[in-house]
Amino acid sequence: MKRQLLLSLALLPVLVCSQTVNKDNTVSFSYTNPNASTVTLEMQGQSFDMQKTGDTFSCTTDALQDNLYQYFLTVDGNRVLDPQNSRVMRDVNYFFNYFTLPADGTSLMETQAVPHGTVEQVYYPASGGRQRRMSVYLPPSYADGKNYYPVLYLLHGSGGDETAWLELGRAAQILDNMIAQGKCKEMIVIFPNGNIWQDASPVYDYRTQDGKVKWSNRDVRLRGEFEETFGDIMTFTEQHFRTITKKRSRAIAGLSMGGYHAMHISHYYNQLFDYIGLFSPVYNTYYDPNTTNTPDAKLAFPSNKNTPRVYKNVEKDLSRQFKTPPALYYIAIGRDDFLFAENVQYRALLDKNKYPYIYVETTGSHTWDNWRKYLIDFLPRLF
Repeated sequence: MKRQLLLSLALLPVLVCSQTVNKDNTVSFSYTNPNASTVTLEMQGQSFDMQKTGDTFSCTTDALQDNLYQYFLTVDGNRVLDPQNSRVMRDVNYFFNYFTLPADGTSLMETQAVPHGTVEQVYYPASGGRQRRMSVYLPPSYADGKNYYPVLYLLHGSGGDETAWLELGRAAQILDNMIAQGKCKEMIVIFPNGNIWQDASPVYDYRTQDGKVKWSNRDVRLRGEFEETFGDIMTFTEQHFRTITKKRSRAIAGLSMGGYHAMHISHYYNQLFDYIGLFSPVYNTYYDPNTTNTPDAKLAFPSNKNTPRVYKNVEKDLSRQFKTPPALYYIAIGRDDFLFAENVQYRALLDKNKYPYIYVETTGSHTWDNWRKYLIDFLPRLF
């Protein structure tokens, strides 16, 4: 039996994939698999047909800008990872290989030879007797045990969890490198799980709804429960970490659903945050599948007897928030983002009321390419 198993293993094809960054910033891939008929490289929404020579498939990309690139291979219709690249990240319930440019390790998204902060995963007591998980970044000097620090609450989007900004957003590497370069201040960063139906990422705490892992739930998001119980997260943070508990030392930001949460948390707790960052955010507290996120969509903040407390007085809360304007109210979005029209309408509301804000418009759409760039632009503006 053992001899037969060894013979069977010896007959398995040796799968090899390699990537080479060329001097002109094109990237060449080659993949060897004698049993494959067709292979496609899927990278950042683009497909590259790999040409076959013998048992090897190859292709070369166009010249790429400095960035982080996710990819996978489709081999005879099946999604597979690069067997020669151990760098893997999870986006919702899919896994990708990745590489960064520049390829010499100087990217802000790469681990460099600088002082490093630490990342912890902790559970905090939440409403209803639950224990919920969040990630925490502590800056390099925190271990000295002396200083108190400002805090940024950084929220993920629909489909993410408390690991998303660390894995996909490269937040710890960006913070380490920008702090070392003097581009931003040392700060504590809290990454909560914004999926109120989860106690933790399904990778660590496998809970299901209707027999399936639930990555996104618009109906639950619109209950306002995460926003109304955000005090649980803040209380634990300020009791267990050396934070400066002043408005001027608190920031909150998020992407997509996390931008929605950041916007509504910041007006609900309208005197607690001096820095607000909204990256490709949603705003509407009412969802109509026929009109929401279409060119004809209108801002919708309905208020009736069934409206959760956090959404009952959105515009009144905004007026209270801007009575003593935040030090920074930052909005960033790509012009091809499906939420672009909704953001135009929200900015029109801010303009109408003469509420000050900073607006950053980029190319691109609803992607981590943009959200990492927004974080890099946002951090130096804090505190």
